[in-house]
Amino acid sequence: MRKLFEMAIIVAVVAVLLASGIRFVLLSNGATESSFVFSVAGDYGAWNGFMESLNQLKQTRSDFAIALGDLSYGGIAKPGLGTEEGWCKEFHDAFQNLVIVAGNHDTGDTLPGEGDINQFAQYCPAPPQFAVNGDYGKQYYFDYPKGNPIVRFILLSPDLVFVFDGGEHYRYNVGTPRYNWTRDTIDQARAAGIPWVIVGMHKNCIGAGEHACETGPDILNLLVGKKVDLILNAHTHNYERSKQLALNADSCAAMQLHIFNGNCIVDDGASHLYKRGKGSIVVIAGTGGRDIDPFNLDDPYAGYFAAWKGNETPGAGKGVVTFSVDADRISMVTNFNGTFSDEFSIAGSGRALMSQSVVQIFPFAAPIVAGAVGFGTGGFLVWRRW
Repeated sequence: MRKLFEMAIIVAVVAVLLASGIRFVLLSNGATESSFVFSVAGDYGAWNGFMESLNQLKQTRSDFAIALGDLSYGGIAKPGLGTEEGWCKEFHDAFQNLVIVAGNHDTGDTLPGEGDINQFAQYCPAPPQFAVNGDYGKQYYFDYPKGNPIVRFILLSPDLVFVFDGGEHYRYNVGTPRYNWTRDTIDQARAAGIPWVIVGMHKNCIGAGEHACETGPDILNLLVGKKVDLILNAHTHNYERSKQLALNADSCAAMQLHIFNGNCIVDDGASHLYKRGKGSIVVIAGTGGRDIDPFNLDDPYAGYFAAWKGNETPGAGKGVVTFSVDADRISMVTNFNGTFSDEFSIAGSGRALMSQSVVQIFPFAAPIVAGAVGFGTGGFLVWRRW
């Protein structure tokens, strides 16, 4: 009876949409070969919060995870093993496919014994299905999936001082070699027709937490000016999701330090649905294990954020944020061990944006991928239950 009821509802919904001028093409069950799921977080440590986040990660069915720096803080995850080897073994025992990028506690620039990113890279190497270009763990990119990429992932290290490498300070100011490398790597992805560009780095610039913009604004303005799709950060020990940000010549030529400019916002994120190509979304996920810090509503940058979880938030927990990606859509859900949750989607420019409530009401329609022609330029509606 339930199946008949569900089918009747689907038929009724399709009939209504057809009457409004939409034509549907129903494709086969499941995602395309190029779709995948990945999870991110940073600031894990090596204590109880680390294990809680690994338990959350295991439930996501992710194809891989990205650790956004500040890996062990010197904690011993596996007795009898060194800091780096023990942390990587603990992670791999729970979840195999991991790539990493350094945080300030992995460079030798903070307390002694917190961990060496070079050793982390040895014990947490990129899995063989990743074709890494650059200096793994510090500044590199990879296209995924390798054979038919739909995302270019770019991992950076702004404002990190690599004491273990002779003290080089990774600067990304306008005109520096690292700024130019980042710009060119984004441009090459666009020229190659790769649908999405996602940039990850440990330190955030905007954020309403414990850290100011330590990276300097130039790298943020480069990424927002290029309209990369997602900017993934940690460092600030909370969760924050930004409104969609973009520069414009008239009223937001650049995002400024310690100043909120509402003209830099192109979508307030209240609907949880963003339009692809309009701007960038910042996600801060310093939730991997360290104690959660407050979200500061009095911070000038607070106005740039649509959703957040600080230690004052009911149901605050630790864990990861998880992204489901195909060529036409990115969807995110949080996976924390508290009751707080957040989600959003980015759908292709010129495509119909389907309300998240429809997905929640009709989760049994998850395997349907509907190609909709009738919203002017046409597009795809993806229903998926994860």
